[in-house]
Amino acid sequence: MRVVKLKKSFPGVVALDEIDLDIAEGEIHALVGENGAGKSTLIKLVVGAYQRDSGEIYFDNQPVEFVSPAQAFQSGLSVIYQENSLIPQLTVIQNIFLGVEYFSKLGFLDERKIYQHYQEITKQLGFNLPPHEKVKNLGVAEQKLVEILKALIHKAKFIIMDEPTASLSENEIEHLFKIISELKTQRVSVLYITHILREVFKIADRITVLRDGKKIDTVLTKEVDQDKVITLMVGESLKNAYTTSLASARKEQKEVLKVENLMRKPRVNGISFTASAGEVVGITGLRGAGKTELSRLIFGADPMGSGGIFVEGKPAKFNSPLGAVESGIALVPEDRKKDSLILMLELYKNITLPTLKQFADNGVISSQKEFAVVKEAVEKLDIRSAGLKQITKYLSGGNQQKVAISKWLQTEPKVLIMDEPTQGIDVKAKVEIYSIVRKLAEVGVCIIFISSEVAEVVNISDRILILSEGRISAQFSQGVSQEEVMRTILEEGS
Repeated sequence: MRVVKLKKSFPGVVALDEIDLDIAEGEIHALVGENGAGKSTLIKLVVGAYQRDSGEIYFDNQPVEFVSPAQAFQSGLSVIYQENSLIPQLTVIQNIFLGVEYFSKLGFLDERKIYQHYQEITKQLGFNLPPHEKVKNLGVAEQKLVEILKALIHKAKFIIMDEPTASLSENEIEHLFKIISELKTQRVSVLYITHILREVFKIADRITVLRDGKKIDTVLTKEVDQDKVITLMVGESLKNAYTTSLASARKEQKEVLKVENLMRKPRVNGISFTASAGEVVGITGLRGAGKTELSRLIFGADPMGSGGIFVEGKPAKFNSPLGAVESGIALVPEDRKKDSLILMLELYKNITLPTLKQFADNGVISSQKEFAVVKEAVEKLDIRSAGLKQITKYLSGGNQQKVAISKWLQTEPKVLIMDEPTQGIDVKAKVEIYSIVRKLAEVGVCIIFISSEVAEVVNISDRILILSEGRISAQFSQGVSQEEVMRTILEEGS
């Protein structure tokens, strides 16, 4: 794959400015840059979702101009998008083999042969997914695995992976890396797009950095370090901000949250812990350990089987998110686009959603009152947009996440649960989220910080809880090493 002087403009902005990029046969090539750097635009130009203004694209040493992603797919170019592109009503196996089904000589669907092939590839790759489960019933991580399997079944010559490890556990990430290494031996090329730089240094042969629609450099992975790549990405070194522990020793503070023997089988099996005002409690573990399910129980999004929740020593009896909010609990959920934001609403309307009553006079909402509050909220979290009326869909991932956080801060929570708050956002936006967490803790908000990224849990938490099979299997205080936490997680999950 090679692109030469690729250019694309939208009204008022140059998205890509004469980009050159070449990817060799069998190469694993990482593409990195902040949100808005031009990575998504480049993908869409290559596969024909957008038409280029100028420049050339070569595939298999031939000039190409795909008119649609479907045409690119049929030519051997497959994309695993960051956003789910599966058909929710179809089963796992139907999604994977869609378009490459086996048929008998009489023209009937050969389900036995399809299932046999499915068993072979899942056994080979070490993935265990229920073949006849509808995709809509799977978690985010499991859906991502279905997309990966789908791309591999179609035997693509060139695979673009856009944030492929989002929501995957460490074990699943290792499986994916083995798959990519196997593809390399088969001379399949991979363009690997991620915000997680440690993945880049583990898997990529070369790295191309985009910034503000321009190609900054292409470097051999073995010749640079993380600090150098971050500097290329943002124009200044963020190494200290990104890698230095953000948690700081705090005086013992009043207990604000107590979870007592919380139960909802099969994922939450008797969890108990406490958290104090101004404390950041990190929760991590393998996929399926019960992290997201625990957050939903505490927030009242799912009914608990048994157990109790106490806020400031008082039983918090509620069976809905509204009751949780009234008790002083808020949740920034794992999937911001599905569960947190209404993407086609304006920025200001998303932020004021949980507190609309305070802006109403005789049942009529005052936009003027909303704007006054939202303007202050936007300045507080440095949400960057074209204005308060900008449609939320068109914000960068990092700014969308800040909108989701700001929305729940309007309820003035005593406890703020953040489930995978830095998922799918760039390095600079991650640092900004960490800073927000630190400032909230400093003013006494209790933060429950749930993440699959062990490094950030270690760096930001005062205390770390390890979940395994719906139970707290280990607990660490501030100062524990990333290696020790990771080893504990893998030992508990084995």
